[in-house]
Amino acid sequence: MNRQGESDAMTSTPSPSRNLPTSTLLLTGAALTVVGGIIGLAGATVTVLTAATVARRRIEQMDVPPTELARQQWRRARTAVSAGAGAWRNGDAAAIP
Repeated sequence: MNRQGESDAMTSTPSPSRNLPTSTLLLTGAALTVVGGIIGLAGATVTVLTAATVARRRIEQMDVPPTELARQQWRRARTAVSAGAGAWRNGDAAAIP
């Protein structure tokens, strides 16, 4: 008990006005986080759109379309695998570089 007859628990309770700066800071921080998220989303959108535009232009400038290029590379890979497997089965040392 203190001098005025009140318990210490009663005097240590913070007044609602003391919580105001804390809640204001929390709201300010939340608002800044939302604004930062929106700016980040806008930046990501610009980045993706720019990358898609660059990729489209590069594909348009290619002499061979990407699908045909993939087919050619796949054929080369299959041929190399077949040649390697055949040389391994036959034990052909001359075919090994």
